[in-house]
Amino acid sequence: MVADDLIIGVDDGVVTRAGEPISLSRTEFRLLVELAVSEGRICSREHLLDRVWGYGYFGDSRIVDVHIRRLRTRVEADPANPRYVVTARGLGYRLAI
Repeated sequence: MVADDLIIGVDDGVVTRAGEPISLSRTEFRLLVELAVSEGRICSREHLLDRVWGYGYFGDSRIVDVHIRRLRTRVEADPANPRYVVTARGLGYRLAI
């Protein structure tokens, strides 16, 4: 999957930005893939919790926000002004394609 110069290798687990490999944790990778397969649609926290952490997860839903923040520090050139992993206020997150 490609979002501008961010390339997500869903099958091989490799993520690159501008040709440079990016090291992600398993959870960060699964989160990024879930956003990517949603093809620009907004994913709610609940949707991401279900798809990435599993249906039985009963912890705080803010764990999604924490992992989104960590993901941004790895994939964004400027995490304070995200270009790829975008917040839809009050709704969730989406991958800008």
